Formats: sequence, C-alpha cells, structure tokens
Amino acid sequence: MKYYHSNVSTCNVNWDSVLVAVLPAVESATTNSAFNDALDTMIAAAGPMAIATTYFPDTLPLELKRNRDWSWIGSSVLRNDVRIQLDTIKNNFRPHAECWVDTNTYTTPYQGWLVLPYDNPELNVNTTTSYPDENHRLLMFFKYWNVVRYFYPYNYVLDTPWDTTLNNYVLPMATVSDPQSLYKLYLKVFTNLNDLHVYGFSYSSYYQELPGHYRPGLRLKYISSQYVVVNSLVPGIKIGDAIISVDGLTTAQWEDSLKPYFSAGNLSGFRRVVSENLLGRQSNGINETLVVQDSTGTNHTISATCINPNSNQAFFYSYIYPADSLERLDWTTLSCDVGYVNMGNLHDSDVNTMYTHLYEKSAIIFDLRNYPNATAWSIANLIYPGVMEYTKLTMPDVTYPGTYYWSHEVEGTAGNYGYNGKVIILMDEITQSQAEYSCMMLGAMPGAIKVGSQTAGADGDVSYWDLSLDQHTGFTTLGVFYPNGDSTQRIGIVPDVIVYPTKAGIRHHDDEVLNKALKIACGLADVKPGLVSKPTLRVYPNPANDYINIEATNLAPGKISIQVSDITGRILIQKAIENTTENTNLAIDIKGISAGMYFITLETNGAQIIRKIVIN
Repeated sequence: MKYYHSNVSTCNVNWDSVLVAVLPAVESATTNSAFNDALDTMIAAAGPMAIATTYFPDTLPLELKRNRDWSWIGSSVLRNDVRIQLDTIKNNFRPHAECWVDTNTYTTPYQGWLVLPYDNPELNVNTTTSYPDENHRLLMFFKYWNVVRYFYPYNYVLDTPWDTTLNNYVLPMATVSDPQSLYKLYLKVFTNLNDLHVYGFSYSSYYQELPGHYRPGLRLKYISSQYVVVNSLVPGIKIGDAIISVDGLTTAQWEDSLKPYFSAGNLSGFRRVVSENLLGRQSNGINETLVVQDSTGTNHTISATCINPNSNQAFFYSYIYPADSLERLDWTTLSCDVGYVNMGNLHDSDVNTMYTHLYEKSAIIFDLRNYPNATAWSIANLIYPGVMEYTKLTMPDVTYPGTYYWSHEVEGTAGNYGYNGKVIILMDEITQSQAEYSCMMLGAMPGAIKVGSQTAGADGDVSYWDLSLDQHTGFTTLGVFYPNGDSTQRIGIVPDVIVYPTKAGIRHHDDEVLNKALKIACGLADVKPGLVSKPTLRVYPNPANDYINIEATNLAPGKISIQVSDITGRILIQKAIENTTENTNLAIDIKGISAGMYFITLETNGAQIIRKIVIN
C-alpha cells in the first residue's frame, strides 16, 4: 500500500504512524479473524483508493518486473474482504510520481542514485542515546525491508529469499535489547543481500566495525588458500609469510565467525574483506598472538600490537601491486614497447596525453586492480572503432515501484578509426563497481584479453541512506548486464586468462599477473596478423549433468592441458594430453561435482581459452 495506494503513495496519510498504531493489535491477535481485523483497520486508515479511468496493459517482460510480486495477496491467511481491498488497490494503480522515492542526478555532492525523502533517516533518532521501543524498531526494519524488496535489482539471485529474511529477523528485531546488538543484527540482515556495496555502506557512527578498527602493522592478501602478508611493520614477520592462526583460531575459523557480518557476493570479495579485517580489534594497543608460517614452511608464534591504521594511511589503504613501482605510475612504456596504464592513478585530464604517447604501441595494458577515476568513458571514445554498445542496465522505475526499464550504454565516435593494437586488462578481487564497469567497457574492444582472477561482483550505481542517525546502509541500485543479457552481479568479470599471485612472487616483488599480460603482449608483437589461426573451444551440453564434451580446433601439435575449476580458482579436474592433430575431442566425467557454475580452461602452445559452464 505504501507505493501503490493513491493516498499513501502521495503522502496524504502519515503511513508510519498508521503502522505503529496497528502493530499492537497485530501482535496481540490470537485468532485469524483478529489479525485480519487489524489489517482492515490499517487499510481503512489509508482512505478510499482512487478508481482508474484508463486501461493499463501489463506488457513488461519478466526480467523487468521481478520485484513486483503480488502473489502474497492470495495467501489463505488473508480474509476474503481484505484480499478484495488489496486487489482493488493493485488493479487501480497507475504509474505516477511517488513521495517516498525518487531518482537523483549527478549533483555535487552526489547523494546516491535513489533518494528517499521521507525514509532518510528511516527512524529520526540516535539509537545509542535514544534507544527505540519495539514498535519503532519494527517500523525501521519494515521500511528498510520494503525499500530493498522494491528497489534492489538482484533480489532474484540471493542465497536466502528476501521474504525468508523478513520471517527470520522480525522477532529478533522485536526483542533486541540494546543499540550494539541492534547494529549487529542489521549486519546479519545486510549479509543476506550478498552485495559487497552493502558491506561498504553499512556502518555505525557510534559502534565500530567488526571485528574492530585497530590492527597490527600488517597487510594481508588471500593467496594460494592462505592469508599472506604483503606489507609488514612487525618484527619477525616478512612479506610472503602466511597467517596460520590468530589468538588461537585458525583463519578458516575466523572466516566462519565473520561470515554472518560481511555482505559479499562471492568468495573472492569475501576473502578480500577478511584480509582487511582478520586482524582488527576494538581497542588500540591490544596484543594479538599470531602463528605465522615462513618461506621454509616453519611456524612461528609472534605477538603483534594493534595500532590505528590511520597513523600510516598509505600502508593500509593503498592498492596492492607486487611490483612497488606500479603504485606511483599513471602510464608508461614497458618491455616489447607495450603501453601500460594504471587506471587507479590516471585522471581524465591526462587521457589524451596518455593516448598520444601509446596509440602506436602493439598493445596497451590497462591495470584495473584498483578503483579508477572515471576515465574509461574518455578512453573508449578514443579506442573504439566507431560507436559500440558495451553494456545494458536495468534502471528502477520510481513511478512504478518494483519494475525497471532497460538503458543501453554506448560509447565511441562515428567515423572513429580506433586503436589498432591489442587491449589487455588486468583484474583481481580488488576490481569492484566502477572498476568492473571499466573492465566491461574496455573489454568490449574487439579481441580484448582479460588477465587475472575473479572480480568482486558488485557493479552498478548505488543508493545509500540512514536507518537512524547513527546507523547507515546502502546497496547496488542499477542492474548491470552484458549486451547479450549475461549478468555480472556476484559473478564479477570473468578473465580470459586466469592468473593468481603466488607467495614466492610476493616475496620477490614479482607481479605474475602483469608478467603474463606482458608475455601475451610481447608474443602478439612477434606474430604477423593473419599467419596464425586462433584456437577455438566448444563445451557442451551447457547446462550439463553427468558428462561434458570438449571440442577444440586449430590446435598446434604438442601438450594440451584441460582444467575444470570453480569460481574461486580451485582446480577440480585436470587432464593433460599429447595432441598430434589440429583438432581434439574428449568427454569428461563430472558426476562427482556439485551443482553450480564452473570454468573450463584449455591451454595449448601458450594460448589459453576459458568457457563458463553450469552443472545441474
């Protein structure tokens, strides 16, 4: 009724007050009849629904109305007279300007894609100093749940259905007794959105993040199934050492304890967040007992003191490049006369200068293991061979809550000759949001090659607002898809060539992802176009059940490696065969693999081809 009733959706009724007034009757209802009487009172408080005088056809395709769910109106819990009133509201709704929600523009300062004029803050109190009573806690929770229900574009890919989250948390919200517990309860709710943007926007002004703000002088990255030190100020702990346990708990146990509080779409993003928080504590000066494994495999027990990371901001918050010199570069020329662009440092005012120096190079490597400065649009206009569509977005229709419309995103200039060399893109778990969007834009170049590992899987403009004066939240608001309709949410950008850093590489400041990109770029520079046919790979059926068939063509004689790996990079099946012809065919038994999405990787003569497959 909040978004569809003619009086409520235009704020002619104080709908929050109606809910708070009716909640005691709902809670005290001991019969179905009493419960429906309370609902009838609530509906009556809205006043009469305006009767529509025009026909409104339902022509939206399913993918644009996933959040417009009216199935609950048919519930047997609802009395017939209540269902008739709700049907009347539904059938007479016509799209119109809403008082509760609107879209924002890119103003200064930018306030998020959606603005909630009457729901920001959802409860106008500081929960730390004026802890709300049960009915107002439920009001805050219902308002938050409702915004997500209608305006979060990825409700259809949640691990836990959003209705189930409501059922699971309504009673804990009613009974939670203090502001810190209330905040932790919301963190658990936020986690059910499986969105790393939610993690980034969810915090309390008066209660520090879990497990805490203070940490030892160590920076970690998840490498080879371990949390590996990539920067160290702690005596006895070196770069490349691995953290085995913290205060008696293994890192796997710490993951399990933190998982309920960290919203993330995939393991890659989750472990990035754990890397940032594993050593965090609530107070400055606390000593932690760390078991650390050195390069020889020997474990050492070391005490480390937690400090304020803001005291050495560059150390804790800079992007991680194994080759330290990359951290300071905007762009340069590397070996084989290959261009390199650090997208985290390049600014829009420098794009034309960069391109003037690099457009004749045989390849340009764009490093997106960072957060860029919105330069991809300018770069695309220079390198695209004409106007090209690189993505399409689902945009929330605020006049028809629960529905969306497509926006087809194009860049490039008509008549533009574009860049003639090879575009290579570097990515990893740091690559998120605008960085992932930039990957899609640059990756739309014909023949572009993406090198690295799975990205965070949280892309699209965001909305953010306050639950109360001291508790804050937000989520991804625009749905991001490839032009063919494939989604990126939770999947991230899939690399064409998978490369993970190693502990040895970290110890020797060896950037293995960049090295692979350079190897590809330098090899391309040595091969004349048209002389080599690119290998092809076909994997079917897709989805698969018991077996997958693999057909590869245009192969050079020699060893072929075929791998089946999950989205974390864990290899489940690996086969090596000696190929003597240009083509090969084989079947792989997958009966022992759980249902889900996997990658099939074929490597031959320096080439690597990756295909996605779903196993039922």
